[in-house]
Amino acid sequence: MTPRQQKALAALLTSPSRAAAAEAAGITTRTLQNYLSAPEFQREYKRAFEGVVVDATRQAQQAISPALSTLREIVEDKGEDAQARISAARAILSHGIKLTETTDILSRLQELEEAMEHGQ
Repeated sequence: MTPRQQKALAALLTSPSRAAAAEAAGITTRTLQNYLSAPEFQREYKRAFEGVVVDATRQAQQAISPALSTLREIVEDKGEDAQARISAARAILSHGIKLTETTDILSRLQELEEAMEHGQ
């Protein structure tokens, strides 16, 4: 990739829109669109975006425990407003159920993949 394409790629990852990315990279939106239609640029953009998503996921995962601890403190604080305690309890229950479902699905998927690998 050319230096201009690399700059456009970086701008795409940090700008709120393609127009803003083009402006930040010092190119026209048409040029950016041409870059995005090139297979090599698409591959690099996909790879870079996946890296951003992995980093964001890691940060979110690291925040789960402190967030749950904070919600639990609110739920257990008898001096806290009842509505705040109820909202915190609902959030814990809702996210706990989602995490449990996701974990179950991933476990089942792993079992299926292992069964397929072994020809079962």
